[in-house]
Amino acid sequence: MLKGAIFDFDGTLVDSMFIWETFGEEYLKSLGKEPKENLRETFATFTLEQAAEYYQKHYEVTLSVEEIVTGVNRMVAEAYRDKVGLKTGVAEFLQKLYSKGVKMCVATLTDKNLVDEVLERLGVRNYFSEIFTTAEVGHSKKEPHIYRVALEYMGTNKSNTVVFEDAFYALMTAKNDGFKVAAVYDKSETNQVMMRANADYYISDYSHFDFTEQIKTALTIAGSDSSGGAGIQADIKTMTMNGVYAMSAITALTAQNTMGVKTIQESTPEFLKEQLDSVFEDIYPNAVKIGMVSSSELIGVIAERLRFYNAKNVVVDPVMVATSGSSLMRSDAVDTLCEELLPLSTLVTPNIPEAQVLSGLDINSKEDMVKVAKQIGDNFHCAVLLKGGHSINDANDLLYSNGETVWFEGKRIDNPNTHGTGCTLSSAIASNLAKGFSLEEAVKRAKNYISGALSAQLDLGQGSGPMKHNFNLSGKYSEVAE
Repeated sequence: MLKGAIFDFDGTLVDSMFIWETFGEEYLKSLGKEPKENLRETFATFTLEQAAEYYQKHYEVTLSVEEIVTGVNRMVAEAYRDKVGLKTGVAEFLQKLYSKGVKMCVATLTDKNLVDEVLERLGVRNYFSEIFTTAEVGHSKKEPHIYRVALEYMGTNKSNTVVFEDAFYALMTAKNDGFKVAAVYDKSETNQVMMRANADYYISDYSHFDFTEQIKTALTIAGSDSSGGAGIQADIKTMTMNGVYAMSAITALTAQNTMGVKTIQESTPEFLKEQLDSVFEDIYPNAVKIGMVSSSELIGVIAERLRFYNAKNVVVDPVMVATSGSSLMRSDAVDTLCEELLPLSTLVTPNIPEAQVLSGLDINSKEDMVKVAKQIGDNFHCAVLLKGGHSINDANDLLYSNGETVWFEGKRIDNPNTHGTGCTLSSAIASNLAKGFSLEEAVKRAKNYISGALSAQLDLGQGSGPMKHNFNLSGKYSEVAE
């Protein structure tokens, strides 16, 4: 239940960013000096005091910091008095929160007296119990102090308090400090894709905002399975059933069924890059799952794009051989996988044969599993979920992360239809990482999901058939006509 709200002022409550975009140059011109640079970018995260010191150092302004701040505030205040208004729907939204007893404060870089005056003029000052400024707190919004001060003043907790910000850097400061955050659209912030991807809530218009949390997103980079049991198809089903919005970049088309892979048609590196760019530039994924990638060239493209976009929560399922026994990765691709992709991953999920290839060691016991998982994790600086089975130990999996091991014990389910189990497990883990669960909890939830899918005993095809990914789907859309 929401009990506290901390609002930025400029660009969040009021349309005023046009003033701050030009104040740096306008103030210098008022002093008879010509700007030598784009001061909008330079001053983006500055307090007014820091801007004043910059004027003194770089433009030989002889006025004191206090005199400069006073002069800027006077110039800006005149613009505020004449031009600034509330963003659409703000007044009604604040009234709604106020009527529900939500405590509200303002946390801003702007002069306190000016904010107070503008809010009073616009008829919403009474909704806010206090106005806090970065100058008053002594820290910019690159640090979380102003949000902590407001939180303490209201007497609420981070878990029931939302910070509203229109600037990406400030939003991330609050988020990284443990606050729930609402990203408010403002045209001056160009990084809207990352704003939306990292926010708990996204506000394009206060009039239509209802605190419905944004659905998290996950991207699968893998091959297509024409029979639907593994690959892209299994990943999308799994992600959907685990509550995230699924997107895809296809590395290859396969003609396959439960009995084997007949042929593979790879995507070109250029086309794969276009797919990845199309996703990341519009709907930034909260997690990425990587499955079948058969060539070194494609792995190189994936690694380069993941680095370029600074992708998070990357789960790599090193698919080398299909359940039917068909080879799915060329030998040169294994080297590129190790060199380029594994060091970028959050988690790699090999089975016993795959782990032996990645480590160069044999696995014949639980002790061997620990040794190999540690070697892979330490060599590539990632966590490792080494999947059991293959006559080593029933269905027990080993997670190695940050120097520690955790066993996930599972009961082997008597079901010969295991097509796509690796794809499904890694996609379920990625989905839960996208939703904010810890790595250990994400693995636990994923294993529970795959156990349910196997226990449903779906029996399709003449070979190793698929699982029932929608085993827990209920409601009228799952009903069958009589």
